[in-house]
Amino acid sequence: MRQWDSSALIEVEACSGERKKAKEVVAVLTMDRLRCENPQDSDFDEIMIQANGRQVWPFTGWFTIGTGLEVPIGVDVAFNGEVTVVLYDQEDFGTDDDLGGVIISEGDTDGQARFDITGGGFHYILTYRVKVVD
Repeated sequence: MRQWDSSALIEVEACSGERKKAKEVVAVLTMDRLRCENPQDSDFDEIMIQANGRQVWPFTGWFTIGTGLEVPIGVDVAFNGEVTVVLYDQEDFGTDDDLGGVIISEGDTDGQARFDITGGGFHYILTYRVKVVD
């Protein structure tokens, strides 16, 4: 599992010369699993997940997934306020398909949650959790 970078907590010097910690990161999204109930393409999709416009899974390239397959993701994404998670399907020709996603806020879950990504005959389930960082 990839851990969030603790260097995101930075020290700033206050006007009084006193050092205080400023929190840039207030929450960590952990994406646990992705399940394919029905792919967009006929048998398999080549999937990639972005968080706030940055590819987070797989770390490079694409992952092939088909009906009934559930894969562990194990990715942590540090964020402040909210994070936008989008699922993409790679296409051989033209632009890759944005399958949709979810905007997750720091207070959205109390434990594990799931989000259904559906449309045009496809169905994916993203299982995740959010932890507020003290």
